[in-house]
Amino acid sequence: MEIQTSLGNIYSYNKQTGEIHSGSLGAQLPQWDFAPFVSFKSLPKVDSFILGLTEQCNLRCTYCCYSGKYANKRVHSTASMDYNGIDKIFAYINSFTSKRPIKIFIYGGEPLLNYDLVQYAIVEARKLWKNDVNFTVSTNGTTLTRERIDWLVANNVILAVSIDGTKPFHDRHRVDALGNGSYSKLYESLSYIKLTYPEYVKDLVLIMTLASLDKIIDIAEAWHNDDILHDMSPTMMNSLAPNFSHGVDCADYDEVKGFYTKLLDTYTEHRDWIVLKKLLEACIAYWKERPIFNPSSAVPMATCLPNNTKLYIDAKLQIGVCEMMADNYRIGNINDGIDWDRANTIVHDYYNRRINRCKDCSAIRMCNMCLTAMEHTDEQWDILCHNEQVYTRVFMYLFCEMAERGLIK
Repeated sequence: MEIQTSLGNIYSYNKQTGEIHSGSLGAQLPQWDFAPFVSFKSLPKVDSFILGLTEQCNLRCTYCCYSGKYANKRVHSTASMDYNGIDKIFAYINSFTSKRPIKIFIYGGEPLLNYDLVQYAIVEARKLWKNDVNFTVSTNGTTLTRERIDWLVANNVILAVSIDGTKPFHDRHRVDALGNGSYSKLYESLSYIKLTYPEYVKDLVLIMTLASLDKIIDIAEAWHNDDILHDMSPTMMNSLAPNFSHGVDCADYDEVKGFYTKLLDTYTEHRDWIVLKKLLEACIAYWKERPIFNPSSAVPMATCLPNNTKLYIDAKLQIGVCEMMADNYRIGNINDGIDWDRANTIVHDYYNRRINRCKDCSAIRMCNMCLTAMEHTDEQWDILCHNEQVYTRVFMYLFCEMAERGLIK
């Protein structure tokens, strides 16, 4: 894989070692020799548990993966955990892992629609694990009152708040069932948090979902000019999961490169636009921190199982690998524990699909393909693989271009 910067310099990626060289390396031989699949009956690294407290939500975001527009994903419902379910989950967690501290993420739907249960979970966990448990609550922010904020901050709960930009951008997609935007109430809550708990803002997680990047420059400028948001950095910037029921296009390298060059040109002129800074940092994160090594033996296939650090527990007390996996890939339940045969079958099938597909790929070290792709057909995988390779090359170009412009420390 090689790129050419705007100065005309050519850089090549050595897929064998992970190094970037000046000039062209020419064709490279196949790289990866994958170690055989090894079955497992433990998940020794898990210390985080995501609780899908409820499937209820007061919003109907246009891109929501639970909207019914995604194959094999649940839809909004009235299903919720109860107090007994929380007790069972905590007993399961206590028996499942000895790692401390335990990290619990309360997720939905919109979990604060069942605020009493959120409080119960936090209080009971503190009784059980004292200071050896950390909590994060994911919320759309619309049901945060001052009293709720005060209680959550006092109990050292991290808030992960969804915000897609300032009002015109946020309200394009994050709407209620009547199509009304949700920004005004969210902004009121963020304003209260920032003015009342300025130190807490450092731990606040702001999650931005980008349905597309077409307005990202406008979002960045508006964010920078906002009195409350201008010095609050988005913690996570997520793109939408591929949705083949709507079609997924094959990316064109020159088009994608041109778009990101425009973003970089804008950032070069506006280094204090924190949204663009965060986006570009995320694009080049792997390239900046990539490991440099020459594998001397067969390498294991990169999968989350059995090296994952988290498990997802849904409102029906079913266990999943993570919150991103489709509902038909559950690997157990709270009453019976992990179904190891089921978990091994999923990973083994994933291994078999990748063993030949990936061995020659120059993008494999930074590939975002994971177990969530198991629901896709081989033809759909072809598109996903193509797009991974395009974006990997574009982000390598971005890294080299930023380095030449003196934008990387």
